[in-house]
Amino acid sequence: MIIPIIIFLLAIIAAFGMLSFRAWEIRTNRLVVEEEKVGFTPELSFRRIEKIMLYVAKHIVQWIVLSVVKLWFLIVTKTKIFLQSKWPKIHNFFKKKEVTGTDSRKISFVERAVMESKIKIKKVKEKIKQDHAEEVKILEEEIKEQEEKVDKIL
Repeated sequence: MIIPIIIFLLAIIAAFGMLSFRAWEIRTNRLVVEEEKVGFTPELSFRRIEKIMLYVAKHIVQWIVLSVVKLWFLIVTKTKIFLQSKWPKIHNFFKKKEVTGTDSRKISFVERAVMESKIKIKKVKEKIKQDHAEEVKILEEEIKEQEEKVDKIL
């Protein structure tokens, strides 16, 4: 807790030092302050800035979504492994439903961003499945052995 406070105080002192140095330059006429030009035309149009901001916002939202989805899939995978090993009947109750259908119309900006996010989510999900594939196989074999023992007893 002390380290962030020290860093904060150093940052405040550095900011105060920079401001006082700039004020000293202006006061001693070492820095020439230019007047604002009346005929100023921006090099970037508002539309171009809007496109840049949309592009940056898209990537920020995708990063947030991917981070949340990655954590979600890790939790789901660990829960699935736990349910397979401890409660196979409950595991069989939860099954993934298949959804089909795509739209062939022109894709909007938001739909394209959602599709890119879905593709990235699939890649993350596959990577997590590969990481935990061995654990799932071992647990499935143990469950099959237990079911065979139960079947033999019955």
